[in-house]
Amino acid sequence: MIRSLARSAPGFVLTAGSVALLWQVVPWTPTVASLRTADPLFVALAIICLVASVTAKTVRWRLLLPEASPVTTRRLYRILHISFLLNNVLPARLGDVARVAMTARQPGLRLGHVLSSMLTERVTDTITLLLCFLAISPFLPFPARYESFRTAAWLLVAVAAAVVIGVALFRTRLHAVARSERLRNRLPVNERLRAEAASFGEGLASLFARDRVVHIWGWSWTAWTGAFAINYLLMRALHIDAPVAVAVLLTCTTNLAMMLPSSPGAIGVFHVAATASLLPFGVPETRALSFAILAHLVNVVPVSLIGAALLVLGQERLSAGWLRREAQLAAQPPPDGDPF
Repeated sequence: MIRSLARSAPGFVLTAGSVALLWQVVPWTPTVASLRTADPLFVALAIICLVASVTAKTVRWRLLLPEASPVTTRRLYRILHISFLLNNVLPARLGDVARVAMTARQPGLRLGHVLSSMLTERVTDTITLLLCFLAISPFLPFPARYESFRTAAWLLVAVAAAVVIGVALFRTRLHAVARSERLRNRLPVNERLRAEAASFGEGLASLFARDRVVHIWGWSWTAWTGAFAINYLLMRALHIDAPVAVAVLLTCTTNLAMMLPSSPGAIGVFHVAATASLLPFGVPETRALSFAILAHLVNVVPVSLIGAALLVLGQERLSAGWLRREAQLAAQPPPDGDPF
């Protein structure tokens, strides 16, 4: 428990600093007043888009798992919502640990399959967001004093694109090396880890499989289109007059911020990222912060409530002790001779 709290400490410090910064810089009374003006119709439409986006991500996840497994999309939908709930209320991203553990227990799936599917999700999401930023960047109405930020973003995108292109060009060779029997035989691991490594490679290869690539990327774009729609609808709800390109930028910056260590639910870092992303476009700081608060609530509360309902009504029985044991198992290799 002490070790888990120590790992979570940097995230809580960053969250506390983010909240303190917003508290000092933005007046809260007009921010609350701005929140009260939110149009409930647009908020409801944003929640519908959120559910649709999560559904699309679930379908994509099923495509990234072995086709031979009998696990259903409905079961994965339950697991995904429960993991969102746990990530929003527990530290150290224990929801991801629970997601791996619950999925690996499904018939026909190995730990390597689950881990590779989640890694491939990150790859497709990163590429999608990079492409979206490239598409909307020329249309963002940046004032002249913020042009340096656009230049810095383009440099980061160029570096990331170079890495992605390099992996794509040499993926056949890298895959061949990963599947090399000679290499696996030289690794100082047991048979279970070799089998997991093989299943990990099989899962990652599905990203470029000809029979799935169109569906995987199609559902990925569908999911992120829903995410862009959420931010656009919430801007409309708060009467923020900004183009769709700004909604796409908000999605990119807030998702990047959520990769940083923070408290459960990315409190603070999400709000700083969303607020800072709106300020260059002439949005008053109080209205920008009210958008950040509303967007965070819309993205966190509905999925958490659905996850709680599915957890109570479903067959999953989770406890703090079980999550702690799963986190410890994920951090260390199994002993030699452990059957799988």
